[in-house]
Amino acid sequence: MGHMHYDEHHFNQMWNLFHRRYFVNATAAQQIRNLADDYKADQAINYYTQDSCLFRFLNEILRLENFENLFKFGCYISDLYNQLENLEKQQIQNGRQNITVFRGKKYPTQVIQQLKDSVGNLITLNGLISTTKMYNVAARFAGIGEKREGYNSVIFEFKIDSKCINLYRPCADIKTFSQFPDEKEVLFFMGFIWKIEFMDNYGTNNWYVVLESYTDYNPELTRSILDARLNYKYSDVGDILQQLSDHTSAIDFYQRMLDEDENISGQHRCHIYFNMGVIAEDSGRNLDAINYFKQANSCVKSSESVDIEESTQLKPLLVPNIAATKLHIYNNLTRVYMNIEDERSARKYFQDAVEQNGSQFEHATVLRNFGFFEFKCRKLQDAKRYLEQAVDLVKDYVCYGDFKRSLDALLTHLPTSTGTSTTSS
Repeated sequence: MGHMHYDEHHFNQMWNLFHRRYFVNATAAQQIRNLADDYKADQAINYYTQDSCLFRFLNEILRLENFENLFKFGCYISDLYNQLENLEKQQIQNGRQNITVFRGKKYPTQVIQQLKDSVGNLITLNGLISTTKMYNVAARFAGIGEKREGYNSVIFEFKIDSKCINLYRPCADIKTFSQFPDEKEVLFFMGFIWKIEFMDNYGTNNWYVVLESYTDYNPELTRSILDARLNYKYSDVGDILQQLSDHTSAIDFYQRMLDEDENISGQHRCHIYFNMGVIAEDSGRNLDAINYFKQANSCVKSSESVDIEESTQLKPLLVPNIAATKLHIYNNLTRVYMNIEDERSARKYFQDAVEQNGSQFEHATVLRNFGFFEFKCRKLQDAKRYLEQAVDLVKDYVCYGDFKRSLDALLTHLPTSTGTSTTSS
């Protein structure tokens, strides 16, 4: 979100979200009106450090992982990211080295156990991470010496290797922008990965945890991450939400991409419609799926082959990060028409699919799917023929065993030499 483009429309969405959230709180509502009137992008860090409804609402959204509301905060998060990134660059140019900072917080006992179980492993902490250069400030926030039933005081020590800085997400000393400069705060943007190096108990219900910044140091991975940061789109969020099975939100972000960017390429538009079709089919909305797949098909200029030899996903041909081809689209249209028992249309798109260029695995998937359909239509010999062709195409693939089991299962339904099926009725 830090590198996406936002305009007045996006800010109005955020202010409207605030007003709905604090409709019955006159003081907070007035705060939001004042902030909306006086908002300046170069004051994003200062707004975050204020004891305000912006700080509380944003952290609530991050804690609950509410993607819809988080994206409505994208315009502010982008300003915060950019200001934090620029500040970090200045501090690195001024010779910033490895740093150690602290964070104090109270946690319930179950979280303490999760931390203990994760010693030596990698973790991420939800949301923005506020830390301080002063141990006594962290101890105050941790409530050292205070008793609260079921809770423990935890002080985190964050050790940041300068080689990891500015790789994935920025962090910076924000004292000069903070509403509370005496706290000497260092703010970390979302997405940092940490390794729990050490954890120990001292006193009653007091814990000390040492976290070290972590990076792969893989230059190819670094380039990929930087490219993604510069080219992130609504459809990328849709892809993530689809993989998380949050289909309603995924459709919403795909539709935003279609509505707000008239210049997206035909290939990208095809990817969006294709994934919307897969979601619709999975949700049982077959007519919507047909419409989406047909729109995807209208965006495809050529039928290119895609080699996915290692894949054994045999249902819809959905290949993340690979453009859908006409073969993918026709295969999925065949499936949807099978679902609604439109045999004529299913056969038409099956024929269209097998005529397209594609890998052996892709053609085997089409043949296997249609073999199942012929079995459902009680055309057992046709089903056998298609499944045999599919098995022959993948004989050198890792998925051969799976295809062969499908064929063997079908053979049990075919008549034997005595004229009876090999299975009991």
